[in-house]
Amino acid sequence: MTTKEELMKASAKYQFKNEAKDSGVILTLSGPIAKPSIFADETINSADIAEVLDEVDKDITIRLNSPGGDAFEGIEIYNYLKNHPSNITIEVTALAASAASIIAMAADDTVMGKGASIMVHEASTIAIGNKSEVKKTLNALETIDESIVDVYEEKTNLSRDEIVNLMEAETWFTAQKAVEKGFANRTKDVVETPKESGNKQNSLNYQFDNDMKDAFVNLTNELASLKEKITTENKKKSKYL
Repeated sequence: MTTKEELMKASAKYQFKNEAKDSGVILTLSGPIAKPSIFADETINSADIAEVLDEVDKDITIRLNSPGGDAFEGIEIYNYLKNHPSNITIEVTALAASAASIIAMAADDTVMGKGASIMVHEASTIAIGNKSEVKKTLNALETIDESIVDVYEEKTNLSRDEIVNLMEAETWFTAQKAVEKGFANRTKDVVETPKESGNKQNSLNYQFDNDMKDAFVNLTNELASLKEKITTENKKKSKYL
């Protein structure tokens, strides 16, 4: 069984892929959430997302897999997607944890893939300095948590107290539990995979080939029978000439 640590590590692998389809745009986002810097340039960030989605006027599907990261960047992406005029579907393909769970709340339709998870928790940081500095940090964390509660409350319609309790406990939701609690709209329906499609097509081709072979054999037999009848008739005619 995959542990939380393994799941977080797997979802940290960066991927940013934009695909234009007739029906809309598919944007695959995988990796940590943060503004790009000299320390980390492969991140999910608002600037990259805006660059590819600003001019889009079709439906948008975002395939999201992230362990989270910078809460402020997550909130900025959330607000960008909420204000986008297109209909937005976010598919959680494996994990939407921490700041990524905030992004998932921006969708018109949040869909949980099979085996996918959502994790919510309180904001965290490292504080260094005297008690005044630590108090400032604590105040900042409390403010961030209140902002995150606002986001979850709008999506889930849960009470603020329940959301706070879920965050304090660092709650992990299965796909079905995420739907039950309102963090997602539905689980993803099972769809036919390309491999299955190929097998189905191969099966149809095989059946078609067999049908054609049978038809050819039947036609050949009919022609042979007709030829035999003609030969027999010709022999009868020759006999009486």
